[in-house]
Amino acid sequence: IKPQRRKNAPEEEFNLYEILFKYLAYWPWFIVSIIVCVCCTLVYLRYSTPIYSTSAKILIKEQDNYRSKSSTPLSDVMELATINLTSLFDNELEILKSKTLIKKAVCDLGLYITHSQRRTLGYDPQYYKNPPVQVYMAPEDADKLSGKIGLRMFYNGKELTVHCNYTNKKREPVVLESKFTEFPALLSTDAGIITFTPDSNYVSAETLDLLAEIRNPQSTAASYAASMSISPTSKTTTIARITVNNTVPARGADFINQLVKVYNEDANNEKNEVALKTAEFIEERITIIDKELGNTEETLANFKQ
Repeated sequence: IKPQRRKNAPEEEFNLYEILFKYLAYWPWFIVSIIVCVCCTLVYLRYSTPIYSTSAKILIKEQDNYRSKSSTPLSDVMELATINLTSLFDNELEILKSKTLIKKAVCDLGLYITHSQRRTLGYDPQYYKNPPVQVYMAPEDADKLSGKIGLRMFYNGKELTVHCNYTNKKREPVVLESKFTEFPALLSTDAGIITFTPDSNYVSAETLDLLAEIRNPQSTAASYAASMSISPTSKTTTIARITVNNTVPARGADFINQLVKVYNEDANNEKNEVALKTAEFIEERITIIDKELGNTEETLANFKQ
């Protein structure tokens, strides 16, 4: 038999003060939890490298969408037919994403080489355009790298000490150490020659602890392609938005500008190639026609005689 509740049973009253004082007894734990959370947040912000998002818009003109369409007679027929502009626009977006163009932009700007200053605590802040010591290796030599070259440099304004480590083609670790007092300095490796050029405007009494990293341009292009997204701004326009995530905002902006420049150069080179082939074809046909007309005039003269 189920017990029946009394209809007139008094309801328990909600006492806010009683609940408040009940949890205030544990106030030390609340304070400790807040302190721990704040400390974890500060440690994360100190040691994690900030990543910035840079974006730009590019207008893909209609004539650019019809790449090489005048190179064959079939394309002239396509021009008169209904063409799916969306498909052509998507093709141009894929060309922008191609690793060939991205690698060219990376090599033009030297993005396969990074510079930073070593910190004992926190992330290593990166230099972009004006490092105290500029490190350079030709893209052709960097293409031979199977891994990366790590460089640690100590520079006091007069003397440069370089610690270099990398893996050669035989998968063997190689460690080099050199000191330089005359600049630009050259360090010979199995992959190629590394050049060190200090900034002449740098003056400091302390010794800088610097880091540099040289990677294969192809792998660098792959990482930039992974951090980049290209999408149309709307379904009714041919405007694309390019977004790049990078640890240095200026470097991300320069990469986008260089990629667009390389894309335009590639389109212009293709147009010039089509124009050159067209001119050669016309010149060849004119030569044939001149020859045929010469033969016709000679035949006609012989006929009159």
